[in-house]
Amino acid sequence: MAIPRQRIRLPQGAWRSAIMSLIRGDLWEGSRIQQLEQAVAEYISVKDAVTVPSGRAGFRFLFDTLGIAPGGEVICSAFGYPIVPFVVKSMGYKLKFVDCEMDTLGMDPKLLSEACSNNTEVVIATHLYGVPCQIQNIADICTANNAKLIEDCAHCYGATAGSKKVGSFGDAGCFSFETSKVINTMGGGIVTLSNPEVGERLRKLAAEEPRNGFKWLARRLLKTSFEAAVTNPLLFNLGVYQMLRLASSGDGDNDRFASGYQGDEVSLKGKMGRYTNYQARLGLRQLQSIELRNKRRTANAERLIRQLDTKIPVQKPVSTDKDNYSNFMLVTILSNKPSELAAALLRRGIDSKHLYMRDCSRMFDGERVFPNAARAEREVLHLPAYPEMSDAEVDRVANAVAHAVAEIDA
Repeated sequence: MAIPRQRIRLPQGAWRSAIMSLIRGDLWEGSRIQQLEQAVAEYISVKDAVTVPSGRAGFRFLFDTLGIAPGGEVICSAFGYPIVPFVVKSMGYKLKFVDCEMDTLGMDPKLLSEACSNNTEVVIATHLYGVPCQIQNIADICTANNAKLIEDCAHCYGATAGSKKVGSFGDAGCFSFETSKVINTMGGGIVTLSNPEVGERLRKLAAEEPRNGFKWLARRLLKTSFEAAVTNPLLFNLGVYQMLRLASSGDGDNDRFASGYQGDEVSLKGKMGRYTNYQARLGLRQLQSIELRNKRRTANAERLIRQLDTKIPVQKPVSTDKDNYSNFMLVTILSNKPSELAAALLRRGIDSKHLYMRDCSRMFDGERVFPNAARAEREVLHLPAYPEMSDAEVDRVANAVAHAVAEIDA
């Protein structure tokens, strides 16, 4: 049986809950939103949390509420998802990049310290693939330069650095609840905040968004159901895997579907609107099992990394101290021949993901060269290690990688 690169799960009771919410009349508004916000704020240990229609919408709302003057300087990691610098640039701020480091793949604190100036208003630090960046060092640099710190925590719900949850180090943290993320409410996200006054301003701004309507609900249910179906091992092996093998035998770039098995768009299109009471209900159910699922995901990842560590470079946390916890949303390796390695793994029944994050400096700057970001874009490859995988399946992935690497080296 082939192993898909990721596993999307339809939230428990998603269809039934939608129907019952329609009958009760609490699909759009209700007490579940406040309950979810309170639960997340307590879990992350922050003063407030506000639900938003998407992670990228959260960034937009934040810049509208933090009081950053137009033209202010915002620093982002050169390696990351392009939507973050896109939002910064689209709102008229001066965008500045800092290169990543190759261990955590997060922003390099030393280079950040050199890049900060009297004009720096905001630093956006991204935690990639479930592994926290050197966030404490980055937070100290922001404090020293009187700059606001926003954490991009889209991949990292539940991860810790020095015993503190990511999303609690700076002024705000942005979490995504899209279908491939640790918490899946079929879209949406949440912003954690250290200042409740900023939280209230953001909450009012989010409440001004219009309802998306029943067509939106139907599309989200159908889209998530489709993603859950094609990443189910049975359907994946019956159809999707065969199509991937066929595609990999052709010419051209085989780096399909930037996020999962479908494309994504670097814009706010379809990502605005109002977060619903229905989605909050789905999120609250998942919070009940988040620790167990993260524990299993981490166990799978650590098992896989132990077997790969001497064979190929692997993304690693800053420290393996017990107070530092990575949830490993994706296990990330680096190969100087990622397309060849992906093809060799696919022949062995292991699907992988390439070109998820990008060297954003090439897209939005183009003047300076950031060598680590360029290398990361070229070499990063993601392997499956999701909670549903058994120990035997994890060992099979490790064995496939070892043989594929040996084959390519030979």
